[in-house]
Amino acid sequence: MYLINRHLLSSVKGPFFFGLSVITFLLMIDTLFSFVDLFVTKGVPFWVATQVLLLSLPHTFALSIPMSVLVAVLMGVGQLAADNEITALKASGVSLYALLRPLLLGAALVALALTAYNHFFFPRMNHTLAGLIQDINRTKPMLQIQPQQFTDLNDRMTIFVGSKDDITGRIEDVTIIEKEGPGDLSPRMTFAAWGRIITDHENDLMTLELHDGETHEKQDKNEPDKYQVIRFSQHNRTITDAEQDLQRTERKAKTDREMDLNELLAAAGEERKMQDGVNDRVRDITGSFLRWEWNLLSDAGRKMVLASEDGNPKTNRKPRIREERFEETRTKVRRVAEQAQFQTRVLDTYVVKENKYLVEFHKKFSIPFACVVFAVLGVPMAVTTSRSGKGISASLAIAVFLVYYLFLVGGEKMADRGRLDPFLAMWSANFVLLAVGVPIFVKTVKESSVVSITLKPKSPKAVSPRAGSPGTGQDGECIPR
Repeated sequence: MYLINRHLLSSVKGPFFFGLSVITFLLMIDTLFSFVDLFVTKGVPFWVATQVLLLSLPHTFALSIPMSVLVAVLMGVGQLAADNEITALKASGVSLYALLRPLLLGAALVALALTAYNHFFFPRMNHTLAGLIQDINRTKPMLQIQPQQFTDLNDRMTIFVGSKDDITGRIEDVTIIEKEGPGDLSPRMTFAAWGRIITDHENDLMTLELHDGETHEKQDKNEPDKYQVIRFSQHNRTITDAEQDLQRTERKAKTDREMDLNELLAAAGEERKMQDGVNDRVRDITGSFLRWEWNLLSDAGRKMVLASEDGNPKTNRKPRIREERFEETRTKVRRVAEQAQFQTRVLDTYVVKENKYLVEFHKKFSIPFACVVFAVLGVPMAVTTSRSGKGISASLAIAVFLVYYLFLVGGEKMADRGRLDPFLAMWSANFVLLAVGVPIFVKTVKESSVVSITLKPKSPKAVSPRAGSPGTGQDGECIPR
């Protein structure tokens, strides 16, 4: 049995790494396109770009490894079934249960390794990647002026060019907008037919050499009638502090995907404490209002509302006092209701944050456990579709991936909105696929289809012999000749 298990595991080892490489590449395509523009615009060095790509791999590994387990089982076991090795093992008394045990053991080891990876390495790499992207966004390369785009040269100056030659630095249809501050509604406008960009990396300067243009500005903001236009054949504008190299900083803040299991539980606990504080404030608000109502309904309060100062109808203040107390009560109820609604909204925000942390906590366990689920589901799929071609196996794998992904993403969204418990949201995909996979596996072991349709055969009708036919009598009995 040891040789059989070894042969079975060696059969799925190659497809596993093949599926891991292909699926990881497919998942990284979107990441590659997302960072290409960033690298080109910011002029990030090659080693920094390599760091970004390597630090982006952990997110893809978290999904590609469970998918690769299903691909490995489908391709490995399917090839054994196509070569009739599964049939030979069954004839030798080895059932599919015995074949499933080493696959389950291997899937469980992969799940444990992936769980440890999600706890120790995945959060740290995500945190490093987030800090690196933040540092890249702070860089300000010299040549960042792009054609047909508004580019902020500094806090007060914005430039727009119609076209640009990156080799000579020539720019055409230049527009420069200069503001004195964020609220300046009448900035100085400079227009030029063409110009050149002259860079000085040593002194961190960039000079805009403008030709055939004019500048429009108001000399005095308090006198809008005075408007000044200055025409020039050549005008130079020097931009200081035009370049800023990449500087690495230490980022302390962490998001939910940058936390390990202990930090996620601690963050969820803090949000739960905030919820308790909101509930205490709601109890205090309602308690103070009930005490105020109780005092109003007491004997002293009722006397203050219903009693009159004297018996003269002209000077009787009873109706006015009653109306004032009613208006005070309505105002009090309205304010208490508004405060309660505000506290409810605050409570919802804390619940959403807690669910977000708990979703990430359960995700670190549920996604690795999918390796075991895919192993249980993959064996019967591989055995039953081995002679149908690899196209059928690939289609089934894609269908399983799609179902799992929809459950995962949909559950996460519903849990973040507080409509579903985080545990059920992250584990529902595993429960559903396991509930489907176990009956299919049992049916495959018994070599019976999951859905069987039996048609009842028609009973042959008795052919009544015709009267007067040879060899029969009047009542159909045989007459010996």
